Amino acid sequence: MKVVGRGEKGEGALEKINHKPGRFMRLMSNTLPLPSFAHASESARMDWSSFTKGYFQNRDTLVAVLLLVDASIPPQQIDLDCANWLGRNNIGMTFVFTKCDKTKGGKGSHPADNIKQFQELIKTCYREPPPWIMTSSVTGLGRDELLLHMSQLRNFWGNNEE
Repeated sequence: MKVVGRGEKGEGALEKINHKPGRFMRLMSNTLPLPSFAHASESARMDWSSFTKGYFQNRDTLVAVLLLVDASIPPQQIDLDCANWLGRNNIGMTFVFTKCDKTKGGKGSHPADNIKQFQELIKTCYREPPPWIMTSSVTGLGRDELLLHMSQLRNFWGNNEE
């Protein structure tokens, strides 16, 4: 199981949800960010793209990807592109919508509206939409659901190894 998301939102938020800093990293082994390419060279972008695509396509033990999506802002093209690529390559994923307790700058749309918009944009790529969980590291929303989901994925993988 791998966690993917833009920027630095993954580890801190999930550590807070888990209430044990560092445990998240031991559980997952590592995370793979979707970096902002605004200041990266074309060759750096191509290297990163090749690495991540190869990583996901060649991992026999990868049971799922938790794709972190910031629900406090409207859908971002990089998140949609990542979800579409994972879907086209038959890589199981769960959308983990983060920051469901806030709206950016007081003038953005409500997280529930952003999630609905994201799901509308993504549903054309899937016969059956991937599971999704709403979370907030501030309020603890989704904490138990996320931990249960991760446990179920881990158990599924463990049972299929035998």
